[in-house]
Amino acid sequence: MGNRRNPFGDVPANESAPATPPDIYDSLPVAEPRQRKRDWERAHQNEKVVYRGVDPQAALQVRQLAEELNVPVGEVARALLEHGLIAYSRGDLNLAPRLNPERLRMTLFPKKDVSKRKAGKAGKRKDGKEASWRVVTTWRNFSAELKDEIGILASDKGLDIPVGELVSAFLQFALRAYESGDLPLQPVEKVVGYKLAQEGDF
Repeated sequence: MGNRRNPFGDVPANESAPATPPDIYDSLPVAEPRQRKRDWERAHQNEKVVYRGVDPQAALQVRQLAEELNVPVGEVARALLEHGLIAYSRGDLNLAPRLNPERLRMTLFPKKDVSKRKAGKAGKRKDGKEASWRVVTTWRNFSAELKDEIGILASDKGLDIPVGELVSAFLQFALRAYESGDLPLQPVEKVVGYKLAQEGDF
């Protein structure tokens, strides 16, 4: 056993093997996790709107239209809701809330066959789909005035309906108007900044 061959070549067996080189990653300083600045979000928080119970199909159409026009989704939603609100105030859109046996509030979309739900099953419908009130839609670029007008109209001082139903009704009406050509949506180029003029430009 004393004549065992040394795998390191000519190094005598009683000497230690050469040390392994240090790992280059061990010598690098450990970077602190980067903290994300949220100044912009805080400054524009009042332009954000969150609605519960908006028709998912209408919300998807808004997103598709925004992609088609190459503008932010919130701007398209705002334009459609403003159109619906103006049409309602002029009498062009008739909203007739009816009693909803399932809730204390009125509804714009009554169901024909209403069955009592069992305790613990409030979130799911009979067909297995999630209840509409669980769907949450978020948009940006909303004015405080528009949010207030929609909120007041949906409240018990107005139509006394869920705000998601009112938003859905406005979106459906405005999307039909857009498809028929009655509501033109024309994107315009947005100036995001300036550049320095070259010497020969002035």
